[in-house]
Amino acid sequence: MTLVHLTPATLPSGRVASSRRPSSRLLWAGGFALLGLAADIAAGPVPLVFAAILILGLGLPHGASDHLAAMAGRRMRDDPVRLLAFLVLYLGAVAITLVLWHAAPGATLAAFLALSAVHFAIDDVSDGMRWAERVARGLMPITLPALFHAEALAQLFAALSTSPGGDALAGVASFLALPVLALASLAVVLRLRDRERASALELVLIAGALLTFSPLVGFALVFALVHSRGQTHERMATLHLPTLRAYLLACSPTLVGAAILFASLAALFASGQAPALNVVFIGLAALTVPHMLVTPLFERRAAPSER
Repeated sequence: MTLVHLTPATLPSGRVASSRRPSSRLLWAGGFALLGLAADIAAGPVPLVFAAILILGLGLPHGASDHLAAMAGRRMRDDPVRLLAFLVLYLGAVAITLVLWHAAPGATLAAFLALSAVHFAIDDVSDGMRWAERVARGLMPITLPALFHAEALAQLFAALSTSPGGDALAGVASFLALPVLALASLAVVLRLRDRERASALELVLIAGALLTFSPLVGFALVFALVHSRGQTHERMATLHLPTLRAYLLACSPTLVGAAILFASLAALFASGQAPALNVVFIGLAALTVPHMLVTPLFERRAAPSER
């Protein structure tokens, strides 16, 4: 995919928007939706591969700047202690997550899903008064697929934990799905009341994707095209990097390392010697835990003058 330059602009709500027109963003989203539909129709391992590629290709960049965000504007050589502390905590969180997942996969998956819901609720809605939308955005990716894809969701949760654990989590998702859909509908009405049609349409498209596609494909589309895209633009603004090219160059060490790692995995898959895809997704989940816990801790500890 060809990357284009994006100049972020701060919206009145505090969110950062790209210079792309809404029609252009809808065109891109429609193209990816068609690819997701093709992946679901192909079935077999194709939806898993599509989701992995989308999450890595479009989702990785927004987390690749964690170390830059944690330094809060400081140069790494000027504060190596802060950088070392960040790396130790970051890698430690990854290791602890993997150990817990091995020891108690059901409980760890449940905790990870809850943490993810809080993360989405905080990061994807900047207006603190929109509680209905916060709850809806946090829980939609976990619960809405249960309305029409309950069996597939249970199988996915089972693959990432255990069969009883997967069934239990899918049951909770099914129980919450309709209330969450009602909250999402309320959030759409409130956005339309405030004449924020773009935000209302985004909520409708998120719900539509999660209801239509298989759980992994729907989540990958929402994660990459909504959450990761929005957070990448906000990081660009926070780090004073005006274009996507400048941002990717600043994150290049992390991105190159990730590219080497996942190219190696692709080679293993091609030779039939790779670990199961569920192991790969557990590894990705473990990498996101410090992104959700450690990086915000360092960002909050930054003095206002350092932001």
